[in-house]
Amino acid sequence: MLINPQVLSLTKSATLKITSLTKQIKKQGKDVVNFAAGEPDFDTPDFIKSAAKEAIDQGFTKYTPSSGDNNLKKAIADKLKSQNNIPVESENIIVTSGAKYAIFIALLSLASREDEILIPLPYWVSYPEMVKLTPGKARFIELPEENNFKLTPELLKKSITAKTKALIFNYPNNPTGTTYSKEELLAISEVIKDAKITVISDEIYEALVYDKKKHTSLACLNSMQDHTITIGGFSKSFSMTGWRVGYLAASNDFIKEASKIVGHTTSCPCSISQAAAIAALEGKEWQSQVGARFEERRDLLYKGLDKIAKIRPLKPEGTFYMFSDIRETGLNSLDFCSRLLEEELVSCIPASAFGKEGFIRISFSTSLEQIKKGIDRISRFISTL
Repeated sequence: MLINPQVLSLTKSATLKITSLTKQIKKQGKDVVNFAAGEPDFDTPDFIKSAAKEAIDQGFTKYTPSSGDNNLKKAIADKLKSQNNIPVESENIIVTSGAKYAIFIALLSLASREDEILIPLPYWVSYPEMVKLTPGKARFIELPEENNFKLTPELLKKSITAKTKALIFNYPNNPTGTTYSKEELLAISEVIKDAKITVISDEIYEALVYDKKKHTSLACLNSMQDHTITIGGFSKSFSMTGWRVGYLAASNDFIKEASKIVGHTTSCPCSISQAAAIAALEGKEWQSQVGARFEERRDLLYKGLDKIAKIRPLKPEGTFYMFSDIRETGLNSLDFCSRLLEEELVSCIPASAFGKEGFIRISFSTSLEQIKKGIDRISRFISTL
């Protein structure tokens, strides 16, 4: 059987692979500290599950419009207007089967042959692989360590060529945990507008910002709405990873064309999950509670790792990931993570999966007790090297 070369060029997701291996080891009864998880450790809130059960009982189990249930699109638009200051209506929204699919739809709608898609590095593992499935080509912007892996206007301007079509911009960032102030975003937005490129703004971690900082959406800045495709979802802040509901918000012209892809692929997102998502958007207090919980975990993990020799953690401003430098150990990131899992039963993600060698990603999406245990095990492991 002859396989499409574009598919053959894909690599499996290292994060999903290690997460799957971690779960297998745990099923064997071993006491694994899971620092690899890309999802919250708590269950979906009861008020969300109740809405899904009610939807089933009421027979809300048929197809919805391909771009999403109108009630949910209105709720998302209201949320973006009130919380993100993005002037959108329901017609500007496509609801998707997860935020990952929303990004893929955006890329497939934008990228023509030979178009370049800029991806800052370190990057989330799926960005380059998604671009491989389009006619476009990925072009990477290596971000400087000394600036906490932040994209600067100067670096962006230098990276744009005549072939540049779009920029994938993720903040708060997975894997580094860095985010951007309004002033930083304004400077970056001027470069985007001058170059007349589109930015796919992946803001899936928007609710997880710490130290009293506030998230600012690119699309709310002056004249940026026409240049921005905003990506959001429910997986991280509402622990709805398995429900698979995400969305993109963009101009009417873009939505009209991109909706065709949904209609010919998934048909529509799960109707029951969409009903649950409407309830989630009503739980504003829940998001603030989640943020406070993760900030406490971040502080505990950072203090613990900062005391260990040969590992230098970067204190994240958002997400539930801590990017940590392990170059002083003399191990590459894959060997470090493999041995740590084998010898101390601690699961982390090698940053080679994110295009950056010499670092690991540690998720603090687990309990305070597990974080303490994990710190002790990492310390013990490094002391034996």
